[in-house]
Amino acid sequence: MLMTWQLRAGLTRPRGTHMRLRDLAYLALVLLAALATIVAFSGTTMSTDDVFVPLSCALAVGLLLTVRLAPGHPGAALIVLPAIAVDARLGLSVLPALLFASIVVDFVRGVRGPAVFISASNTVLAFAAGHAVAELSLNWLPQAPTWLVFAAAFSIVRLALWFVARQVAPRHPRTEQPDVFLSLALAPVGFLPLVAAERLGDGALLLSMAALLALLFVVREAANLVTLRAETEAERDRLKRANDLQDDMIHMITHELRNPLTLVMSYAQMTRRSAQDGNVEQIPNYIANVERAGRSIQRLMENLLQLSKLERSDSLLTPEPVQLPNVVNQVVLDLAPLAKQKDQSLVIKPTQHLEPALAVPLLLRDALSNLVSNAVKYTPQGGEITVWTERGRDVGTVVLGVRDTGIGLSEDDQKRLFTKFFRSSDPRVQRERGSGLGLALTHAMVQRMGGRIDVDSALGAGTTFRLTLPAAKSA
Repeated sequence: MLMTWQLRAGLTRPRGTHMRLRDLAYLALVLLAALATIVAFSGTTMSTDDVFVPLSCALAVGLLLTVRLAPGHPGAALIVLPAIAVDARLGLSVLPALLFASIVVDFVRGVRGPAVFISASNTVLAFAAGHAVAELSLNWLPQAPTWLVFAAAFSIVRLALWFVARQVAPRHPRTEQPDVFLSLALAPVGFLPLVAAERLGDGALLLSMAALLALLFVVREAANLVTLRAETEAERDRLKRANDLQDDMIHMITHELRNPLTLVMSYAQMTRRSAQDGNVEQIPNYIANVERAGRSIQRLMENLLQLSKLERSDSLLTPEPVQLPNVVNQVVLDLAPLAKQKDQSLVIKPTQHLEPALAVPLLLRDALSNLVSNAVKYTPQGGEITVWTERGRDVGTVVLGVRDTGIGLSEDDQKRLFTKFFRSSDPRVQRERGSGLGLALTHAMVQRMGGRIDVDSALGAGTTFRLTLPAAKSA
């Protein structure tokens, strides 16, 4: 046991250690790059200008103001707006203050570990890159507004560095993704303090910057409230669906389990009476009925467990090349007796040579069996069920189809067809026994194999199911 523990420790430790070393190596790289930028470039020494401290604080406020534009998305900082005025007024001399402000803001926002210094270094490098590109644009694009060039370069480089950090340092968490489109859309607003400073001086610059940050705070709160409301409504809808699902499950359990349990209790009592009266001839029939009811309950429980496993577990058998005609022949052979009882034609449509599907054989066979058995169940006496295979419309796919001449489905039923415990309100459907799990289970199986299932149906015109699966690549 000790050797096993040591072996496991030896197998698992290097990966975590490697990730930490990679994070630290990337941290050292970007931090050294940021410090080298501050030291090497001219004009990066701390300024003694009176507006240096207020504008540095404005950068910190811009980093703190994050707006969320969509539910489930992280907030994007509004630093580009004060950065436009700061670059135009102070240039690279603000870089030391920007590095310090970024570190402090990350700590305030709950970021810990290497991510604090990675994010701060990326901000410094993006600011320096934006300033350099804006300076070069004076020669390359003299007609382009310098402040707009800076805003675009700063936002794009910041996003690029964020993306690199996410790829190189997976443990780089809880830092917002810069939003280039939002930054460029708001960039003209960040130009207003520069206009005020040009006409009225530094006092107007600071006042307009304070007014701009106050306006951004209001806009941020309004946007976040709208997003929070959308998230609340989405959560309310999710809870409603969960409640509906719970109601359907309770209905299914009380309906599907009540009948077999009643049979079990009834035949158990009849067996006891027969044993007490010495009438043993009927006991085997009674026990057979008890077993039949027990198997019905067992199938229901197995379907529930299999569906739960498919939806929650990441473990799945390895897909392998599967010859679809072999699966079709086996399923049709197994279900032919059911179709014969209803004088139905269960036929296989011949197909030309077809690439094998990349699937899990057991899941594929169960999925097809569910579709064919449903077709037999809901197709009237003397109907026809056809099973076929063909190449998919998408390159590298194959299709497994089942078509019947049954009762068909309404448009409303098709929308909920693959929902757990759903059964149509059509009286012809309600007459047949079912739990509403078969198609939900089939849908989950196909999705886990990397495929999709489509349905085409109309009331009274039959139903067609198509399973589209990836084709196995030829060697």
